[in-house]
Amino acid sequence: MTRDDFKTLAVQTLRQPEEAARWLIALNLPMPVRWMALVLAVALSGILAFGATAILGGPQDDAAPVMAITGQPLVLAATQLVAIVLGAGLMAGVGRMFGGRGRFEDALILTVWIEVMLLMVQLAQIVLSLALPALAGMLGILAVALFLWLTVQFTKALHGFTSGPKVLLVMFGTLLVMGFILSFFMAALGLMPEMPQ
Repeated sequence: MTRDDFKTLAVQTLRQPEEAARWLIALNLPMPVRWMALVLAVALSGILAFGATAILGGPQDDAAPVMAITGQPLVLAATQLVAIVLGAGLMAGVGRMFGGRGRFEDALILTVWIEVMLLMVQLAQIVLSLALPALAGMLGILAVALFLWLTVQFTKALHGFTSGPKVLLVMFGTLLVMGFILSFFMAALGLMPEMPQ
């Protein structure tokens, strides 16, 4: 993929995300390339996290363990890698439960591309934090909205669904169930903050 292809795909992702998703799927990339793209994306995310920590300052010593992860780029990158693979599995698996036809391989490249788009927002947020902190905070909200919107649109393209609201509803339900399950694992590992007495 050339620089022009990258720019074109990024713009199309914002304007016509379903078309961008179909284009990514149609590339039919070999599985090793998809895994390499994932590793590259999380590595760049770790580098950005390290840069942000160095420039803006890391979490305080008394921060909750979950927040402290943001100050450890390697741990953060590993966590993101697991999260992206899990997200791709859920995008493919839950969608197929509702009659979709998407494959994990395609869901993986789509979730990696969502991460790349979020990395661009994260980079802009770091730059703006130095000059306009208030605007940088707004970009954080925009990143969440972009994640939800792209995930819905990419899921529709992956499985051939037509209703965005239904996909969003199922996605929220899946996130609630996963949050409930993960909270037990986090509590078992001592990653949940202690409640004040």
